Amino acid sequence: MIRRQQRLLRIANVAQEFLAAKTAADWLQSRQEADPCFGNQFGWEAKAGIAFGENLEATYIVRMYAEFEAGLRDYWKTHLKRDTHPRMMELVRHAIPNQMFSQDAIDDADDVREYRNHLVHDLEDEVPEGLRAFSVAEAKRCLCPYFARLDARWQ
Repeated sequence: MIRRQQRLLRIANVAQEFLAAKTAADWLQSRQEADPCFGNQFGWEAKAGIAFGENLEATYIVRMYAEFEAGLRDYWKTHLKRDTHPRMMELVRHAIPNQMFSQDAIDDADDVREYRNHLVHDLEDEVPEGLRAFSVAEAKRCLCPYFARLDARWQ
C-alpha cells in the first residue's frame, strides 16, 4: 500500500475510533444516570464521566489532526526530501499544494488546522465568531481530500 493510502487510512481509523468511543460514552452516560456513583468503584468521580462525554469530539479532532500533521511532515521529509520544519500553516497553505490542489481543499484543511489550534490553545469554551467549528466527520471530510491530492508515487 502506498504511503498516501496508509496515511488516509490512519485518519479514517481515528474517525472509526471516535464512533466506538461515542458508543462507550453514551453507555457510560446511561450507567451514570442509573447510578450517579458508578465511577466511584473505578476511582473516578461522576463529573469526570460527564467531562469525558463532553470533550470526546474535541479529543478526536485533535487526534485526527495529529495524524494529518504527521502525514504531511512525513511527505515533506521523505517524498519532497526537505529537511526544514515549516509551520503547519505554511505547509498546508503554500509549501505542499501544487496544481492538483483546489483552493477549497486547501481552505478546508486550513480551517480544520485553525479549529484544532483553538481547541488546543484557547482557554475559552466558545468558538470565536468567524472560526469554523467541526465535528469529527466534517474534519475527516476536509482532511482526506487534501491528503488524496498528494503524489501517488510517495513510497
